[in-house]
Amino acid sequence: LDTNHTDVILEQDTTYEIAIYFYTGMTDACSRLNVSLYWQDQAVKKLYYDLSVPFQACRVLARSSSDYNSMMRVLEQCCNGIDFREPYSDAFYQSLEKAEALLEEQFYQELCGKNNPAIIHCIGHTHIDVAWLWTLEQTREKVQRSFATVLNLMKQYPEYRFMSSQPQLYQFVKEDAPELYSQIVERVKEGRWEVEGAMWLEADCNLSGGESLVRQVLYGKRFMKQEFSVDSEILWLPDVFGYSAALPQILKKSGVNHFVTSKISWNDTNKMPYDTFDWQGIDGTDVRVSFITTRSVPGPGQPDRITDYNGQILVSQVLGTWHRYQQKEYNNELFHPFGFGDGGGGPTAEMLERQRRLTLGLPGFPKTVINKVGKALKAANDKFDEGTRQLKRIPKWVGELYLEYHRGTYTSMAKSKKYNRQSEHLLLMTETASIINRMLCGGVYPKDRLSEHWRTVLLNQFHDIIPGSSIKEVYDCSHRQYEELLADGKELLNRALCSLAQEVKTEGGLFVYNPLSHTRSGTVMHEGKHLWVEDIPAFGWKVVVPEPTTETIVANENKLENKNIAITFDDKGDIVSLWDKTYCRELVKKGETLNSLIVCEDYPKEYDAWELASYHTDKWWPVEKLISATTVREGARSGIRFVKKYLNSTITQTVYLYEQGNRIDFVTEVDWNETHQMLKAVFPLDIQTDKVTYEIQFGHLERPSHRNTSWDEARFEVCGHKWADLSENGYGVSLLNDCKYGYSALGNTLSLSLIKSPTYPNPVADQGHHSFTYALLPHAGGFPEGGTVSQAYDLNVPLLAMPLNKQEGSLSEQYSFIQCDKENIIIETIKQAEDGERIIIRFYEAFCMRTTVTLTFGFDVKAVYVCDMLENECRQLSLNENSVTMDVGCFEIVTLAVE
Repeated sequence: LDTNHTDVILEQDTTYEIAIYFYTGMTDACSRLNVSLYWQDQAVKKLYYDLSVPFQACRVLARSSSDYNSMMRVLEQCCNGIDFREPYSDAFYQSLEKAEALLEEQFYQELCGKNNPAIIHCIGHTHIDVAWLWTLEQTREKVQRSFATVLNLMKQYPEYRFMSSQPQLYQFVKEDAPELYSQIVERVKEGRWEVEGAMWLEADCNLSGGESLVRQVLYGKRFMKQEFSVDSEILWLPDVFGYSAALPQILKKSGVNHFVTSKISWNDTNKMPYDTFDWQGIDGTDVRVSFITTRSVPGPGQPDRITDYNGQILVSQVLGTWHRYQQKEYNNELFHPFGFGDGGGGPTAEMLERQRRLTLGLPGFPKTVINKVGKALKAANDKFDEGTRQLKRIPKWVGELYLEYHRGTYTSMAKSKKYNRQSEHLLLMTETASIINRMLCGGVYPKDRLSEHWRTVLLNQFHDIIPGSSIKEVYDCSHRQYEELLADGKELLNRALCSLAQEVKTEGGLFVYNPLSHTRSGTVMHEGKHLWVEDIPAFGWKVVVPEPTTETIVANENKLENKNIAITFDDKGDIVSLWDKTYCRELVKKGETLNSLIVCEDYPKEYDAWELASYHTDKWWPVEKLISATTVREGARSGIRFVKKYLNSTITQTVYLYEQGNRIDFVTEVDWNETHQMLKAVFPLDIQTDKVTYEIQFGHLERPSHRNTSWDEARFEVCGHKWADLSENGYGVSLLNDCKYGYSALGNTLSLSLIKSPTYPNPVADQGHHSFTYALLPHAGGFPEGGTVSQAYDLNVPLLAMPLNKQEGSLSEQYSFIQCDKENIIIETIKQAEDGERIIIRFYEAFCMRTTVTLTFGFDVKAVYVCDMLENECRQLSLNENSVTMDVGCFEIVTLAVE
């Protein structure tokens, strides 16, 4: 029982025991339960639906139409023939039989199935948010209630088919209700229950890292294969807030050929021109996309509204789905998910009764059929492909599917976003170090613990958790999960590195480990100071002998300077001059200041935590109350620490320069106690360009920094990952960060959103302590020549160090597990295979530059295979001693399996 399923059918001559369990949500509203026992008259029920379905059809037709008049003529004759004088008398039932016969002959046989413009494949479904206005614990019960309702309804309607995505939900049922789960397994075997969706859950596709998106599909598809013997080929994400242009390649290389969504229909400015189209990602890969076009056709005085993925089988929605569809010249077979979502129990008996009539094809209406989404999409795709061949053109969308809505989700609940970024990098580091330890020292690879931690990351990337749009209780649980993951992950990483360090033969020194794929230089902490170390090998280590640091950085209250950069601050702590000494160039736009901290009023019209209104920058205040400015000297880096006050909040920011390089770090601590105010860092740069480059998963894309068109104007806040870059020909500046995702650009001003602080649905969102770092990187050339990609990785993944005394061992003082000869190739993942003990290596091309790359392994290799992202072999590479060479395309993601 739920608010949409209020009937339970009882068998005759049966004794029932009734147990009632209540869940009334997290509000103070009163819930009332009234119970009655009644009998259903099957003859009356049948005639009711036989009459009401065509009558509802007439309500959405013009009275002047021939279909309206022909249907109403039959309905009127039918109703006039019913004898209502004595309900349930013999005369009453005799009149029902005559009315039923008239309807069958003159309506369902004579009028139906003759002029139907389309076929609508109806997909039984219930969309369930894994968390939102309820906790994970309640979701575990929601899914039991909903799935039990589906199974019960299947007993009454043999034609009923049901589809549900998200292996995470099935895992909950398997753990909590094994008997219910076994029934689902049986329905799947029978072909009545469809498991689809490809990902572990319906994850946010803006904020999740590249490897996380791969694991979402890898873990999701493996679960469906192992539990149900189903190879999921459809990505089902109806409610996610925008889609990265890296997705098409990930899907195709994971055996996912179709993508279904509907959220883009929520756009606040522009309407997408297509509902069925090929979507091309940054690397050129295409994947077929189908939008859910469910819409009610309004009757007289009724609103016109999109109902999306929680539709019903209503006559108005069946017609509205067809009317809304934009590619009618290609295709007339659509799909329509129906059923109440989020614990509403999915389809109802009323919907299935209406479907039985609609499947006969009402005059002028699409004909419906109950189907599985896989078969429905196959039929629609075949028809669409035939249309494209005939018309010799195909609708295509290139680049990201940007949602013109919910832009605040890039920033809300900053703590969760930091935990996500830290967890992703920590797990990648731990997997790599554990593999190296296994190979060189015979250590144990903690596969089960790492897989469990990855599932925690994937769970918290659900599209209402990581975006910051859930209630406080969700984040209380989420943050505990992250903290447990980080603690255990650090222990596993430290254990692997200690094992390696103890096997190094050395006279003593500092064991410095580099978790990244490029040879790098940087600082490590040693005896309370930052020590500069040079040329630490990729995925390896070097034992260095610490030497006294010669402090050459000039630092006082308003000046910070090294051999490359000179910075001048005003009396508010903002940068009034940023001078590149090498290229004799001022980077501050005339009359402006860099790193201006401003606070914008943040009152969106609706969806507080989700939204960021275009007018939020119309009203803002500078953070200009400077409490103190203090010089900080830390060996190989020095800086100035500014303490600023804004209303009830305190911002402590240390601006650092290093002995080497151009990077300027802004290490920031904030005690934030404001609501409905958004903190941003603003950089008006003296760079002439009309576009900005942003990092996304496995690559980057360009977006305009002007407002020429409505499409440009709608992108006033966008999502990026570790960096964004503003460059003209020959010179530019990159803005890096270690945990932020919301950027904006207008002209030559680049801004980073730091804290949002909404109050709904979490009244204390973003309150309290925040710590984060962002950085400026001036560079010659474009971002590839300027080292932006490697510097952004360096900022997020520091070098690790531990002191060693003189010791014997089997390992050398300098070692690289894998070396790559091209700087545009980024190796992100080194892990043990899901099956067996092969080493899986995943890398990508980062500059949009075709290249031939050679990988050299620091261990003996028997064979190397190119694989898909599910780790299935595609082809074997030629091996030259312990090296392989291969061609790599623009933004191509490559997965290798190494024996």
